[in-house]
Amino acid sequence: MQQMFDFPKTMWISQHTIRFAFNEEISQENFHIVQRFNRFLKKSLQQNLIESVASYHTVTAYVTKKIDIDFLQKQWLFMQISSKDDELTSRQLQIPVCYDEEFALDMHRVMEYTGLSFEDIKKIHMSKLYSVYLIGFLPGFPYLGDLDRELFVPRLQKPRTSVSASSVGIGGFQTGIYPLDSPGGWNIIGKTPFNLFDVHRKEVFIFSLGDQVQFYEITKQEFFEIKCKGV
Repeated sequence: MQQMFDFPKTMWISQHTIRFAFNEEISQENFHIVQRFNRFLKKSLQQNLIESVASYHTVTAYVTKKIDIDFLQKQWLFMQISSKDDELTSRQLQIPVCYDEEFALDMHRVMEYTGLSFEDIKKIHMSKLYSVYLIGFLPGFPYLGDLDRELFVPRLQKPRTSVSASSVGIGGFQTGIYPLDSPGGWNIIGKTPFNLFDVHRKEVFIFSLGDQVQFYEITKQEFFEIKCKGV
């Protein structure tokens, strides 16, 4: 029997902006529900929808005019009963990371907090297939989850004034990559040679919401070789 999901809570933020909120829980299951509802909105609202933005547990829709929530709710119920709803096909991306001490600025802090060795931290970080739950904070910054609980480390109490672009960090239950030089408080454990944000590239951002990400280790020499190619 197909699983049924309740209609989310709604709140009009402005005349042309409405937010749909599911349970305030960050999980794979909740993420898939949000993604499914986002696809439903795009099909249901069509030309009335300017843009929809999904996050951990909400979808914010920008519309050309007021929409009938009661009718939308009936459509959501009908869709779940009558159709299979095509699943979103996510991309799986392999992202190289150099965990050399030159780039892993907070590795010793992470080791001290977790009690894990340098090698264990790398292996655990690379062992998961992460979902891009959210893109924000900076253009193209991917919030990736769920991080293994063994690597749950609080963010820095005093954020750095500058973190270099392409730095890979962990904080709480997430891992992420800085697309630009910026201030930041994540624990930096490595760096990727990939350029996440490039306005001159056909695809400006490497990541899209819902992508699956797997990290793999490279040496410092391999890092600079890939960097020189301008990926």
